[in-house]
Amino acid sequence: MPKFYSYVVEHDYGRSPNPTGGFCTLAFCKFNHGSSKKRNIVELAEKDDWVIGTGGSGPLSAGHGKLVYAMRVTEKLTLQDYFRDSRFVGRAGNNPDFVGRTDMFALISEHYFYFGASAPKFTRRHANHPIEKRGPSHRSRFPEEFVTDFVKWLEKTYQVGLHGNPCAVQEEPWPEPRTASPPRCSTRRSRSVC
Repeated sequence: MPKFYSYVVEHDYGRSPNPTGGFCTLAFCKFNHGSSKKRNIVELAEKDDWVIGTGGSGPLSAGHGKLVYAMRVTEKLTLQDYFRDSRFVGRAGNNPDFVGRTDMFALISEHYFYFGASAPKFTRRHANHPIEKRGPSHRSRFPEEFVTDFVKWLEKTYQVGLHGNPCAVQEEPWPEPRTASPPRCSTRRSRSVC
């Protein structure tokens, strides 16, 4: 059974996760920065696992009770291989400080649902189970029935791909056409880190 990882997207600039070019990548966020021995999502998740990003309470996110994005991991690469891969050259948010790392990873998905500022609220059927992880780190203990039901609901309700813009304005231009709906989150300028 694939695992299901949930965490809070405190600041959504459309960089990590980055849902552009037909892929959703999570490469420079939710990994261990070396100060902790606790493994994080990018280290733990494997192919076919699900990563769910829920809204945070700050002005750079969509708000609690909302689904910023969901992705089924279709590939996992070391950062060294990720930077060598022609599909991801010049990708917004790529951090060249990690270009040669073989002990750090990028999660890649071609089966993703990114909502950003258009993040929908969880339905009642999912509100009764605490899908959101409050605070730092992640949550990965979910009943198998819940995961199956959530994925079935998501895939039946939405098409794979982009459904909205990031919550926060970026300094770099958005690399794909935006949807017509305006962002509902903060218009603060982007930081260069996740």
